[in-house]
Amino acid sequence: MSKSAAPRPELSGIRYSPAQSGRRAVFMAEARSKKEIRQIRELFDTVGQLAEVVPISQGAVMSYAVQSHGEASLFGKIEWLLKTQFTFSMVERNFSDVTFQLVRSLCEHADAEIALLPECGVCSALDPFPTRATLEYSDHSCTEVAYCGRCTDRFTEADPASTIHALLRKDRRRLRVNARAPVSVVCGPDLVTPESGDILFAEAS
Repeated sequence: MSKSAAPRPELSGIRYSPAQSGRRAVFMAEARSKKEIRQIRELFDTVGQLAEVVPISQGAVMSYAVQSHGEASLFGKIEWLLKTQFTFSMVERNFSDVTFQLVRSLCEHADAEIALLPECGVCSALDPFPTRATLEYSDHSCTEVAYCGRCTDRFTEADPASTIHALLRKDRRRLRVNARAPVSVVCGPDLVTPESGDILFAEAS
């Protein structure tokens, strides 16, 4: 006699973290030594106090995605520091598949590792600053999901609960979600807003 399948745990709630809007850019720099790797990492640790920062690659090619909600000149200051202190650096002031293909190509020809970035549950696009949600079940297990900005904009509804349910319905993994499951909205990180004219970074030494 075959055993009956164990009942699936019920969805007890959804924690929804909408993506924050802001200016975005990807910064890349060549690190020729462990010292330069440390200097670049310390620089973006500082940037992380002022903006959202996600590492994309580490090693001989250091790259970071940055999203700023504040001072418009922040990206220019980061770009200037990288150009004046490291042999090779560049900035891409947008996010696209081409940007990540460029980083991947540079890493393939150098001693560098690509980080795992959030993948959209609808279209599979990579987005370092996605809309996120955690599906929490009655047995205390959970499932993490993420959605890129393009899909989030496409399926945005009048309120947060309707938006995340619309995205979950379009998820390619065909997640089973109870439409009555309560949704709690989680706010983004608190960031420092620097005073105008403040010196944000000391030169790497």
